[in-house]
Amino acid sequence: MTSITETVRSTAQGMAKTESVDKNSAETVDAVSRERIDASQVPEAGPSEVQLSDEVAKTIEVAEFDAAKVEALRLAIMDGNYPLDAKRIAENMISLERLIG
Repeated sequence: MTSITETVRSTAQGMAKTESVDKNSAETVDAVSRERIDASQVPEAGPSEVQLSDEVAKTIEVAEFDAAKVEALRLAIMDGNYPLDAKRIAENMISLERLIG
């Protein structure tokens, strides 16, 4: 069993550590506040530029899609006539979960 003296001593040490942390936190906040950057010191962002790799550029060039099929699917979805197979969707979700988990 721990004596009362040991308990008081332990509690006092814990409180001293807490006060030290609080003082350090306050000093850090003050230092950060003093070092705020003036908006005039921040450089302006230049235009963004992305350069595609040759492989991506070639893939984009040869990419094909059937515009008529896309339009038919779009219209079917808008009309509410697009068939959904709930069992197939559920099976694919389970497969995806297995891959992820």
